Amino acid sequence: MSEELHLIVRLSDDGKAYATSPQAPGLAYGRPSLRELRADLDDVLAFYFGHPGPFTVVEHLERHYDLAGGELVIRVAVDSHSADRESVADRIRQAASVPEQAKSMVSAANALGEAVYVCAVPTDTLGWLEGQLQPTGPVDMINAALPIADDFLFTLPVAAGAGDRPPGALPSATPDTTLSEIMRRTPILTPQQSVWLEAS
Repeated sequence: MSEELHLIVRLSDDGKAYATSPQAPGLAYGRPSLRELRADLDDVLAFYFGHPGPFTVVEHLERHYDLAGGELVIRVAVDSHSADRESVADRIRQAASVPEQAKSMVSAANALGEAVYVCAVPTDTLGWLEGQLQPTGPVDMINAALPIADDFLFTLPVAAGAGDRPPGALPSATPDTTLSEIMRRTPILTPQQSVWLEAS
C-alpha cells in the first residue's frame, strides 16, 4: 500500500488509546495502552485491508479537553517535527487558559462539535492536512495552528466535504500548497479565512 495512512489516536486520561483513520472508513480499535496499540497495528491494518502491508502510517496523537462549554482537541503528529509540534500544543493550551480565547477557540468546531487544532509546521501542505479529514459524510474541519512571533499562533481552518465553498475560502490553494505560502499571502489584519477542499 503506497497511500499515506493517517492514524488518529485519541489518548484518554487513564492511558487507553483509541485509533481511527480517514483512509480506513469504519476502522476503530482500542487498546489498554499506546504501546499495545502500536504493537498490534500491523495486524489490524492487514486484517482491514486484506493484505499484509507494508503500510505507510503517519501517527497523530490527540488529547481531548472540555473547555468553555465546548470540546477542544489538540492533535500532534509523531514525526521528525514532533518537538516543534509539541511547542505549538503548549501555546494552544496557554491560549485556552484565557477564558475569552477559550470560548473563541471552541467555536471553530467540526460536525461532531469538536474544535480540532492540528499542531503544524510551515512546511506542512494542504494535502497532508486534507489526509486527516473524513472523506465522506458531513463537512469535516480542522484548524491548522502555527507559531508566529513570541507566543502568538496563526490558525487556519481547513475544511472539506460536499456542499458550497464557504465565503472567504482561498480559491487558489492546491494540495501542494504549504502553510508557509499561505502565511506569506495573508495580511496581518484580515477577515477570517478558511481553506475549502473539493470533495473527491
